[in-house]
Amino acid sequence: MRETLLNLIKLQEVDIEIKQINGELEAEPEAITALRQELATAYQEQKTAQEELAEKEKNKKDAEWELKECEERIKKSKQRMMEVKTNKEYQALLTEIDELNKKVSEWEEKILIALDQVEAAKKIVAEKDKKVKDLEERLKKAQKRLETVFTKLKKSLVDLRQKRQEIIKKLPDNLLSRYDFIRKRRNGRAVVSVNDAVCEGCHMHIPPQNYNELLKCDKLMTCPSCQRIIYWKGLLEKNTGEPKAAEQ
Repeated sequence: MRETLLNLIKLQEVDIEIKQINGELEAEPEAITALRQELATAYQEQKTAQEELAEKEKNKKDAEWELKECEERIKKSKQRMMEVKTNKEYQALLTEIDELNKKVSEWEEKILIALDQVEAAKKIVAEKDKKVKDLEERLKKAQKRLETVFTKLKKSLVDLRQKRQEIIKKLPDNLLSRYDFIRKRRNGRAVVSVNDAVCEGCHMHIPPQNYNELLKCDKLMTCPSCQRIIYWKGLLEKNTGEPKAAEQ
């Protein structure tokens, strides 16, 4: 029974490693997926920033066109002033030029505002471009790392599964079924040690009589509280001496 217990312990160690590797194999692709989603969001933000910049540049261009139109109209009005024959026509042109000069001032102010808006939009685009570039680089590195990690983990998984097959050959089928049943219901830990009459799976005390029987290591026992398979912790120690029995 001592040998059987040792093989059960080895089996659980292997199963824990297998579970850990499977978890890593699942976690790595999740990290890649998260990066891709983050990058997709960054692309959308980049596109929005570029569209806003294009709109600000169009507003600036439109304002510059309007300013130019006003200046051309002022120029033409001044030329017409040289040709008018009546004071009434002259005054009308002066009023028109005055109104156009006001519009020129307005468009000049709008152009200055548009210039500031364009510069601010350019900064945002630059930030979004940098974010996209950084995420693309992170994704590229993560994918490369994933390939390396996957190769290594899958090899370890093959080795562990082979080791598991070698161990289970030494264990009876009914015990394996019991082990698997408990393992699935106890978060992967079907076999736990008992130290000083305390189960290290559920941290509950083992009754003295049960603990004294456990010290003999001559039969399979389970924790009365968590139902895990239990063994005396000293079983794994090379020079343990005689185990100390529990007081009745």
